[in-house]
Amino acid sequence: FNPEEILHAKLVFLPVLQKMHWVVYCVNLVHGQIDILDPSPWTDQQQKQIHGGIAHQIRKRLNDIFQSFTGGRFIDFSHWGLPYVPVPKVVVSNDCGFFTMLFLEHYDGENRKLNINIDPLLGAQYRAQLLYCIVFHKRN
Repeated sequence: FNPEEILHAKLVFLPVLQKMHWVVYCVNLVHGQIDILDPSPWTDQQQKQIHGGIAHQIRKRLNDIFQSFTGGRFIDFSHWGLPYVPVPKVVVSNDCGFFTMLFLEHYDGENRKLNINIDPLLGAQYRAQLLYCIVFHKRN
């Protein structure tokens, strides 16, 4: 990427692995917020414990990187909100990585929803499909 491409983006995705759990943070320039797409069925209290500290660090560090990379031309999002987007929740905890891959591919940030239906009970099928794509991709 070059700075001009980043400056024209509407959404910037960052998949994050923290404590064996995958989640997607999306810098949403359409709505002026950083959307959190977390496939785990946490309680509100657990969500705050899991994301409380790291979400603020990610926001600050990512903002600093973008400011440096674009020479200060990227919008300052260091104080944007960090709302949780309602997304399908995994039934098997190991499926979180596969669900986040689906979120990366199908998240519509303008409408703050996924553009496909994800059935949590089909986790094994999604794993098989994504692994097939990874193993047999023409660039592999």
